[in-house]
Amino acid sequence: MTILTIKNWLDPVLRKKGAPVENIDEAIVKLTEDMFETTLDAKGAGLAANQVGMAHNLFVVDMGIQKGEHDLVTLINPVITAMEGEELAEEGCLSIPEVFATVKRALHVEIKAIDINGNDVRYEAEGFMARAFQHEMDHLNGSLFWDNLGKARRDLLKRKFKKKQKEMVE
Repeated sequence: MTILTIKNWLDPVLRKKGAPVENIDEAIVKLTEDMFETTLDAKGAGLAANQVGMAHNLFVVDMGIQKGEHDLVTLINPVITAMEGEELAEEGCLSIPEVFATVKRALHVEIKAIDINGNDVRYEAEGFMARAFQHEMDHLNGSLFWDNLGKARRDLLKRKFKKKQKEMVE
């Protein structure tokens, strides 16, 4: 398996809507395996295909991250079928490292998708995992977590990211 390069928010691929996956072939299987490895290496909760430069409608998520275990699953062509409640909580993104903001999300979600074996799957999640599903779905729609914020807050975070990036280069 290969650790893939995670694209940062400046890369235009992050603004592309993921194309539906029509066929789960060897390339898709390899991509998801590499995405698992990349997610674990980055200590992330999930990773969308466009975050590694592939505008496919799929993401991986670590269902065991809150328990200190790893239970990585692949969701292909996912659709959120129900959302309830709301909560404000801090959120970050592997494509916007070291930048966090409080974002309003649904507290409970139900999501349907296809797994890597071509089977229909359905997950219900609350709290952190519900947030992770919504965050990754945003990526598949070409959106970043800070797009859910007001313009002033978003602009502040963008400046913060650019400053951190500049410091890393120097």
